[in-house]
Amino acid sequence: MCRWLAYYGHPIQLDEVLFKPENSLIRQSLHARWTHSVTNGDGFGVGWYGEREEPGLFRDVLPAWNDDNLLSLSGQIRSPLFFAHVRASTGTATARANCHPFRAGRWLFMHNGQVGDYERARRALDALIPDAL
Repeated sequence: MCRWLAYYGHPIQLDEVLFKPENSLIRQSLHARWTHSVTNGDGFGVGWYGEREEPGLFRDVLPAWNDDNLLSLSGQIRSPLFFAHVRASTGTATARANCHPFRAGRWLFMHNGQVGDYERARRALDALIPDAL
């Protein structure tokens, strides 16, 4: 199962919750308890709101615990609102496009789970998406 974190409060460095706590998201991604899969190593992502209207976004297919860029960036980015996600694939490809969070204009979002019987619903769902998107 994927793991995610959402933070809203006074501005803090991202590493304050991503790396430093005993049960940080990054530590959980390597040594999860109470789950079927001990590791979440199929990519990660971090999205944050800063001084610009469009939120920042950093995603990669590396395991979060093994990405020096994530460690470095999270110690430099300060935000009052951010999302983080570590991915455990349910069978789909490990690709940056599958790593959360996602950005649409000034919005960040993520989900946890899958759509049951997706192939039966896919055509109707696809029809709801405007051509411009």
